[in-house]
Amino acid sequence: MSAYPHAVSAGWFPIATSRKLRGKPLARMLMDTPLVVFRGENGPAVLLDSCPHRNVALSAGCVRGNDIECPYHGWRFAADGRCTATPGAISPATQRARAMPVIERAGLIWTTLGTAPFPCLPPIISAPGFDQFWWEIPSSRAGLADAVENLLDPAHPHFLHPGIVRSAKIRRPVDVTVRFQPDHAEAIYVENSRPSAWMPRLLEGVRTIGIGRFMPPSTAQLIFEGPDGVRLAISVFFTPETATSVRPFAHFATPRRLAPAIIKRALLIAFHVPVLRQDQAMLRKQTENIARLRRANYALGPLDPLRPAITALMAGDTLAAAEQRLTLYL
Repeated sequence: MSAYPHAVSAGWFPIATSRKLRGKPLARMLMDTPLVVFRGENGPAVLLDSCPHRNVALSAGCVRGNDIECPYHGWRFAADGRCTATPGAISPATQRARAMPVIERAGLIWTTLGTAPFPCLPPIISAPGFDQFWWEIPSSRAGLADAVENLLDPAHPHFLHPGIVRSAKIRRPVDVTVRFQPDHAEAIYVENSRPSAWMPRLLEGVRTIGIGRFMPPSTAQLIFEGPDGVRLAISVFFTPETATSVRPFAHFATPRRLAPAIIKRALLIAFHVPVLRQDQAMLRKQTENIARLRRANYALGPLDPLRPAITALMAGDTLAAAEQRLTLYL
């Protein structure tokens, strides 16, 4: 029985950006499975990161044409796992490396350990009229559901990111609509005000609507709209490396206007680095305390409308269409 929820164990996940996958192979982890990803002449490939000859990590080797070469005895393996060369022998060995499915799409290299079909990606990732870029974030110590919820959580920024994301002192009533659909859940925050914290003031101006959305197996999305439409959309794909480690891939989309895309990219990352560090530190403390207590008990509060849906969708459940309205002070 898998230690991961059904939709997670069956799902597709990014393991590298296309931009980062160049000459050298990369070592990656996916649900406790070590993988090597490399780009051969015919495109990207993903193999179990172990040479079947003597169990040496293939990620320590090098790319030769369309193959990866083990650094120990020089055995080479193609994208489908076939051994293509065994130096010193007349013909290649018959042993195979374990090959994984691989798809390159939307600037990412994707793979799966399961059998689910490749999912539909959020439309904003390929929407015309937007400057778009990826930010491959270093691994964080966190449970998968905890990392997803952290991004979508409206309650913690007042305390963890005071003055940056939300004001520590000013709260305003916000009308919230929580919607559940069979394949996703979202919370829509109607704000119609100029944010008090400095980061959204600089990036957005007047915020009319904020949307937090979850799509299985582990995609979280934040969309911020002004009077003229979307000002900023952040889509984060969380890849579970282990039960307590995730690697986020964050996609930013902003309307194409006067500011050059390279300047916007630099500013967005600079603004989000302190927030990321604060979130990572708190998620690490949370994970360490769960390990110390040897159990995880979660209480649901009035500002946690999406957590049950996140858990259910990760488990592979289909949500019943429903809608609820509430008022929060944010």
